[in-house]
Amino acid sequence: MEKIFDSVRELDKRAEEAFNLKNGVLMEQAARGMAERIRSILSSYLSYSHKELPLVQIVCGSGDNGGDGFALARMLADLYCVRVVSVKEPKSPLCKLQRERLELLGIPVSTELQERCDILIDAVFGTGIRGSLDAETSALIERMNAVQGYKIACDIPSGLNGFGIPSPVAFRADETCTMGALKTALYSDAAKDYTGTIHVFSLGLPRRCYEGESDTFLLSAADMKLPHRSVQNTHKMSYGHGLFFCGEKTGACMLAASAALHFGVGLVTVFGSPVPAAPFDFMYTQQLPENFSAAMLGSGLGRTPDMQKQAFEFLSCEQVRECPLILDADILHNPELPKLLPLLKKPILTPHPKEFQSLLANSGLGRFNIAEIQEHRFEYLRLFCGVFPHAVTVLKGAYPLIGCGNRVFVNPLGTNALAKAGTGDVLSGMITALGAQGYPPLEAAYTASLAHAEAAKMLHTADYGLTASSLAETVAKL
Repeated sequence: MEKIFDSVRELDKRAEEAFNLKNGVLMEQAARGMAERIRSILSSYLSYSHKELPLVQIVCGSGDNGGDGFALARMLADLYCVRVVSVKEPKSPLCKLQRERLELLGIPVSTELQERCDILIDAVFGTGIRGSLDAETSALIERMNAVQGYKIACDIPSGLNGFGIPSPVAFRADETCTMGALKTALYSDAAKDYTGTIHVFSLGLPRRCYEGESDTFLLSAADMKLPHRSVQNTHKMSYGHGLFFCGEKTGACMLAASAALHFGVGLVTVFGSPVPAAPFDFMYTQQLPENFSAAMLGSGLGRTPDMQKQAFEFLSCEQVRECPLILDADILHNPELPKLLPLLKKPILTPHPKEFQSLLANSGLGRFNIAEIQEHRFEYLRLFCGVFPHAVTVLKGAYPLIGCGNRVFVNPLGTNALAKAGTGDVLSGMITALGAQGYPPLEAAYTASLAHAEAAKMLHTADYGLTASSLAETVAKL
């Protein structure tokens, strides 16, 4: 996993002071990293015997991001046809310096955007944008988005604010080359439609020296520890017993239970409401079993007073409170749940934004609309985890966030194919399976989240074709 930072200004300042690397050096390194990336992209382009040099168009702003663009133009000028577009006169000292260097080399600077190019570089704004863009700048970004060519954002797509939200428009990049370290703003749900693939480039010193400490981390597939079985002399109870509380909407519970069975748990018991035409793979009971190693409550529960009463009777059982307990869907809306959370030893909550809205309000942390929650996902997740530090919370979204105590983990593997009813139930079942098999709650949550996304990609269906039942079966093939 990699570290993510809310801001890199302090990191830049520390690099200057601790390693005697002035800002100009960092800017040169940033431009050099981008130049190498562009050469890599265009090397395959040139192998197809194009007669003309590729056209690289670089749009520069007036601040340090624009300075990166001017420096990049200087480094590429001997290799390709480079067109530099300056949208405003340079204001920052480094931007002025880089523009002067470009002019001393006789490289022309235009104010007009060309409608076609091979690569378009967005070097207009960096990460410090505040407020909304004016009409002129918004129109510029819309014109940049309309340019035909491969689009690369320098550091962050212009128009995304510090929370990764368009202001109100933003550059739509095919990839983003960010400098020095990963930024939180790149991993908002909204940003996913603008950043494309994200690359991080060195600023001329080891990342361990540049980065410092962080409590936000980017996960990768390498962090996924699947429940492979290495012992032959074994039996079903060696792999745990998952208990699923079945409420009014039995299909949701069946999806969760199926996912758990496909993700390695040795035994699944469904407790509660009778299930018509029930699958034979599960045990069914209306009496609480004596032994189980993880439990799940909420999927398809329903919000009727009677069902919520039954749910809280279930939560009053000591064994339920002691084991890993996955809480999802309807139970998360119950106003009494926050009072009970401190009594649960290993709770794992899996809210989507609407359910998280209820959790925040019922915990007395504030009443926020969904737009506010989406804009401040990291902040509000930390707020909630600060009040319930022993709980693991999986905030679903385009970039699922897994929070525990003061740490937040970002899952970058999600896909829009998962925007289907029932896929959240599958995730809850997968977490239950790992909890039953002895995974610590945090590891169970992020491993299941990563595997959930990887299974969706394995299906090889159209992005609109995934079903929750096929997803539950596919987790067995990872």
